[in-house]
Amino acid sequence: GACLVGASLAFPQGPPPPGPGGPPEGGIAFPRPGANGEYAAGDFFQYINVPAHKVYEWGYRRGNPHHNREQYLSLKDHTFKSKLKWHDQYGGHGEHYYDYNHGNAYKAPEPAYAPVAKPAYAPAI
Repeated sequence: GACLVGASLAFPQGPPPPGPGGPPEGGIAFPRPGANGEYAAGDFFQYINVPAHKVYEWGYRRGNPHHNREQYLSLKDHTFKSKLKWHDQYGGHGEHYYDYNHGNAYKAPEPAYAPVAKPAYAPAI
């Protein structure tokens, strides 16, 4: 018979050096909303940030000035936040905001079932 063996090795690399082809000096600047919760008008972006275990955020704004969509999600500890906004040139606009916070003391309740009914048999004919 034939035997095929393969191996793949990967070694962690440090961040690329600053300058051409590398990130800007001082790290990556993630888009942040202003004091009113809005991103700067006309900024279209996409990003993800995972700074620690069980902590992340990601978001984007795509489209053009006449038709666009913006979404942002974040999770830290037991808090999940989400925002979705859209706009079109025909007057359509919508916003959804979610903020879930479940402490680690939450325990799902045991399911409650009705008692099992005794079978009812009809006499044979």
